[in-house]
Amino acid sequence: MREIPRDILIEVMEDVIEDLHGHVHRVSDLAVNLGTGLGLAEQDLDRLALAGVLHDVGKIHLDPSILGKPGPLSDSEFELMRRHPELGFAMTRNRLDSKVAEAILYHHERWDGAGYPFGLTAEEIPILSRVVLVSDAFDAMTSVRAYQPALPVDYAVNEIRSNAGTQFDPQVVEIFLELASMEMLPLELIA
Repeated sequence: MREIPRDILIEVMEDVIEDLHGHVHRVSDLAVNLGTGLGLAEQDLDRLALAGVLHDVGKIHLDPSILGKPGPLSDSEFELMRRHPELGFAMTRNRLDSKVAEAILYHHERWDGAGYPFGLTAEEIPILSRVVLVSDAFDAMTSVRAYQPALPVDYAVNEIRSNAGTQFDPQVVEIFLELASMEMLPLELIA
């Protein structure tokens, strides 16, 4: 796989998105650990590492006031936010491995078809995207965000467990729960 200047992309993303650096690296680390537990090939683990870091790259096109809004988003703001997977795909599809770009595009698709941007279901969603979704959801819940404080790890683990088969791929959740039981989940360090 061709090496891209990840640090430069992260710097650009950090100019727009607060606390992105820690988030993308935790998502990447957890995605690789989940992929390893699923027995994915080494090439797919490399793809997961990159997709984890770049899954939110499309957000650089969004208004920073929406990204850092402390309260709920309006309907129009939420619709703009929902565009970030497609924007990220457009940015990466001709520059990266096609499976990495697809992982970025589909990382908000849900197992039950209620996700976005296309409402794909179950195994229609590429495995790399299903892995990034679990990783991203866990980190979003356990990290400080403009709109919420960090939630307890136990709460986040239970949310992912209870949404297996609806939001999340049950097989990915099974590996996630194994990692949780071994206390191998990457966490935000809060000073």
